[in-house]
Formats: sequence, C-alpha cells, structure tokens
Amino acid sequence: MARKDDPEVMAKMEAWLAVVNEELGLDPALIDATKRPLLKLISTVAHGPSRPGAPLTAFLVGYAAAAQGKNPEELAMKLNKLAEPYLSEE
Repeated sequence: MARKDDPEVMAKMEAWLAVVNEELGLDPALIDATKRPLLKLISTVAHGPSRPGAPLTAFLVGYAAAAQGKNPEELAMKLNKLAEPYLSEE
C-alpha cells in the first residue's frame, strides 16, 4: 500500500485538484496556500474524532473562510489543535 505522501499519490492529488480548480473557476494558488494545513487537519480528524467527519470539517473550514472572510490556513490550524486531544482517545 502506498504511503499518503508517496510521490505518485501526491501527483494524482495535484492532477485532481487542477481539474477541480478549473471546473470551479478557482485560482490554483488558493489551494497551494492551504493544502498542507488542510491535509494535516483531515488526517487528525480522521484518526481522532471522526473519519467521515474529516472531509466535512475541511468543507466547513472553506465555508467559514469564504462566509466570514477568515484565513483558511489559520482556521485549519485552529481546528487541528481542537481535534488533537481526540487522537489519544480509544
């Protein structure tokens, strides 16, 4: 099984994100600035509070950033800290 940071896996992710950015008419620089914090948040939530909640948490970060004019990178880091204590729970 490939590691999550495997170059081939990451290349597929980059290709997919390029398609999504094109389809949604978004500037690719937006995801470049927030990709690492969002991936970390998704991993923390998936292995902590809720696996199915991970992508929805990322959606909420984007929604809050757009609706409230907040920095998505800062929101992702804030929620990551909120989710970290769940990693040690069984």
